[in-house]
Amino acid sequence: MTREEMVATYLDKLGLSGQPVSIEFIQAMQSHHIAQFSFNSLAVVLGQDISLELADIFKKIVLDGRGGYCFEHNKLFYEVLSHLGVDVQIKMARVVYNKDIDVPRTHRISLMKLNGESYIVDAGFGHFGPRYPVRLELGEEQIQGGDVYRITASTHDRYCFQMLKDGAFFTLYTFDLNHYTDMDCLTGHFYSHKHPNAGFVNNLVVSKKYSHEVISLRNHEVHRIVDHKSTVSVVDSEEMLHDVLSKTFELKIDRAVVSYLYNKFIERNDVKAVR
Repeated sequence: MTREEMVATYLDKLGLSGQPVSIEFIQAMQSHHIAQFSFNSLAVVLGQDISLELADIFKKIVLDGRGGYCFEHNKLFYEVLSHLGVDVQIKMARVVYNKDIDVPRTHRISLMKLNGESYIVDAGFGHFGPRYPVRLELGEEQIQGGDVYRITASTHDRYCFQMLKDGAFFTLYTFDLNHYTDMDCLTGHFYSHKHPNAGFVNNLVVSKKYSHEVISLRNHEVHRIVDHKSTVSVVDSEEMLHDVLSKTFELKIDRAVVSYLYNKFIERNDVKAVR
């Protein structure tokens, strides 16, 4: 497929073909993307090689419906926007989860400039991720369905990407506006899916985010948030895990793979912190 054919197929999958580029169109694109294509660590925990070539990402996420994580989702989104003539730049972030810690840049995002406004675009952060681009307007609280996001200034030319959580703003990650390339992403990608201490290597994570519902699997728990109310179900059998992966998240997955995942992340009873 040519890049033009990939973009056309992608937009058709999201039901957005033939629409003019505007902030409303990009908002719809991002919200449809995170509802249609799952964020997950499956390829990582199964030890599979994960290519960051656009054709491979397109096949994995759009054609095969296997989902992926930030380096895949946000590259695909970046390439679509770029093809549509939108000014987008690669940026890298450090996932800190509200802690003052020094961690590597393991998260890819995009800086988008449109009609005189700057936005952070992130279609690959899972259940905490935004549904729409977030304006790079310091301190401005931006409501997105049941979530509230804002960007604030930090030290050393860094910015904090925050969401309102339990009544207070919580920093998901920090980022800067330095120049980054695909080669920088390869470094973070290699750490994220190969290093023995990386969060995705040690945790089974799957999520989809709809307009009024968020569903996520975090090792042995299924979290559902509907109308600001959260419920948690414990995965207590291979059959339940298979149903969650195949029916809830619409992933094609072999029973043998489900058995492996259940034994490694649930039955072992050694659950580590999820990113």
